[in-house]
Amino acid sequence: MRTRLRNLGVYSLSAIDLFASAMGAFIIITIVLMPDYQKEVRLEGHLAQIESMANQVEADLDDTVEGMDSLRLALQTAQQRQQELQAEHEIMSSEVEVIRARLQAHAEQPPPAPRLEESDEELGSNLVTFRFLGLKTDKTRILLMVDMNKYLAEHQALVARTVARALDSLKPGYQFGILGFQQLDSGPRYHRWPQDGGLAPMNGRNRVQALRFVRGLSGQFAGSSSLRGALDLALASPAEAAILISDGLPNPAYNNGLPPRALIQDIVMSNTRGMEIHAVTIGDYFKYKGTVDFMENLARANGGGFLALSQ
Repeated sequence: MRTRLRNLGVYSLSAIDLFASAMGAFIIITIVLMPDYQKEVRLEGHLAQIESMANQVEADLDDTVEGMDSLRLALQTAQQRQQELQAEHEIMSSEVEVIRARLQAHAEQPPPAPRLEESDEELGSNLVTFRFLGLKTDKTRILLMVDMNKYLAEHQALVARTVARALDSLKPGYQFGILGFQQLDSGPRYHRWPQDGGLAPMNGRNRVQALRFVRGLSGQFAGSSSLRGALDLALASPAEAAILISDGLPNPAYNNGLPPRALIQDIVMSNTRGMEIHAVTIGDYFKYKGTVDFMENLARANGGGFLALSQ
């Protein structure tokens, strides 16, 4: 019995010694590796912090870009509104001038019948250099715009005479062009003289060719009026003043869907270089009050004069 107990005691001490040695080795290894472990833990913490900062910076940058886009959009909206208000001011001013002129006409005796005149002032001065049936301007580059819609077909002769009288008022030294416009089923159609859409100097030869061109428009009056598109061409031309010959009140369907007042506003906003737009109303304009109002307000809002011819 004693021998068995002694053998068991020796085995237990050996196991305890083995475990103690292993534990000591583990402790020593842990102590040796602890600094490296702490560095790795701190490095992971730094990386997480850097990543968080990067995400925050990216979010702030996105907010900044969105804020700049919002400010840019707000600025564009404000500028657009300013232009609309300026155009509205021009229209209202023209309407006030129209009412004032009508009140004055009622208060005074009727003026003498308008007649064709020519000014003797020198070209290039700031005084009136061109007169046409009461319309006057100091501009020397003139574009005659002829509306060729179907409602003017019965007034073709009057249109041709009006253009001829305007050409008679131009003297050597002036430049001029003619633009006929209409809206057909196939789309807008334009008739130009000169054909390149520019201006030609006034002389005998060009006057004859221009009159021949106008006579050639006879029989081609049809469709509706593409006034807005024609004015885009006029504003892109070298002309300083345009004389619009029309029965007025174009169809909104062929003018960007704009009713008369909005159409005038749109034209004023597009006329950034200040081209004078004079209006000559031809035809049965006395049947429709809106026709006269549109043409007169269009002219006055663009620094031009207004004239109405029935025969």
